[in-house]
Amino acid sequence: MKPYFRTIWNSIRYSLLCHLRCKNLIFKFPNLLGYNTRLVVDKTSYVYVGKKVISDGRCSIIADKNARIEIGEGVYFNEGMMISSKKSVVIGAGCQFGPNVKIFDNDHCFNKKQGVLSKHNMESIVIGKNCWIASNTVILRGSVIGDNCVIGAGCIVKGNIPTSSIVTQENSLKIVSLKE
Repeated sequence: MKPYFRTIWNSIRYSLLCHLRCKNLIFKFPNLLGYNTRLVVDKTSYVYVGKKVISDGRCSIIADKNARIEIGEGVYFNEGMMISSKKSVVIGAGCQFGPNVKIFDNDHCFNKKQGVLSKHNMESIVIGKNCWIASNTVILRGSVIGDNCVIGAGCIVKGNIPTSSIVTQENSLKIVSLKE
């Protein structure tokens, strides 16, 4: 019975949020977003969440001013998933995200003289349909991931990934014996 109560509670909660806070927040029900899913949505942003979207544990969806986030039907988010958008993030239907996946369509500007600035660089992110993004992956601004891709654990993605690709990051493990 617990999933039914969670669905009803989230339906009420997100419906109120849609009507009171942000007219451009659209949820297609049913979905099973965890009760501790955090939504931070600016009034000027657009967020669409398709049917049968499921999240386990604490997940965060942050849409800043004029941002656009579209999450397709049947998407699964595991614990610790985070989407931070200042421009645009589009996730295709049927995607699955492992624990602690982070998606950022923005990063801070910086220069030699002033260091890190409060200004941001922004580029859209598109993730195709039926992708599997494994744990601890970071997807950075300007990334386009084609349909049916697998992104291995711990990858840092920036750029274009062709359709039906498997991406892994080579990390060589070095083991050194302790000397007495």
